[in-house]
Amino acid sequence: MVIYAHVVDEKHDTMLDPALVRALAAALPGAAIVRACTTDHVVTTVAERTALAARFDADVVDMEGTHLAAALAARGVRYAMVRVVSDDATRDLPPIDDAIGPNGNLRPLQLTWAMLRTPVAAVAFIRDVQSVLRTLGETAKTLAAIEDRT
Repeated sequence: MVIYAHVVDEKHDTMLDPALVRALAAALPGAAIVRACTTDHVVTTVAERTALAARFDADVVDMEGTHLAAALAARGVRYAMVRVVSDDATRDLPPIDDAIGPNGNLRPLQLTWAMLRTPVAAVAFIRDVQSVLRTLGETAKTLAAIEDRT
């Protein structure tokens, strides 16, 4: 689990609300505070994730961070981001590059084909996603309980 302090891409380097970042860090003591890099495509290899992290001095590589930050900032919303990372930089993902269409929709046939081509990576990926979903649920409950008390 991570809390974004900054998100960066080719065009933006956005600092998230420091007070909200501190509040999240206090509520989620196991979370690391990080700088994230956003890409415009699915990054499936350790080599590319490592290169992007080095290029942008980032701890995490994602596909949504700066887009979400820009949209919220444009509306004048104070925000911070908590992410549960499913794919760290220690191993390649299945080749799911084509499994997400240009409009962001999942392409089931391409996903299935990618999983079948790399079954060991697919099993690890599915296991990681299941773990992330459990952690995300627990995190949501923790944050909801804190909100209920305030």
